[in-house]
Amino acid sequence: MNEGEGLREAEVYDGSLPARFKPAPGGLLLRGTVLVAGALVALAMVIVPLVDRSGSTQLASGGPDLDMMFTGSIDAPRQYVIRRSVLQAPGSPPCILFADGASRGGC
Repeated sequence: MNEGEGLREAEVYDGSLPARFKPAPGGLLLRGTVLVAGALVALAMVIVPLVDRSGSTQLASGGPDLDMMFTGSIDAPRQYVIRRSVLQAPGSPPCILFADGASRGGC
């Protein structure tokens, strides 16, 4: 095309969108809100398990003073084994064997 040939104004692309494709005036705020909310939800889904995992390892790192069965503290040198048998009568106490050879319960 030469400069001499005139183009109709409707045939010249000026780079703008047609009116039907332009976003609504309030749509930009809505899009921004949805974007920020989605980012916060994704961040929460990553951070919450990390914080939960680090908290439980700190609690369990208390050493031998922490009884994991009842999550209560016991004396450190006191070690024991609890034995139950399927042949024991219902309601009978379990057999508790201590490290020094003593026993208690239904042994």
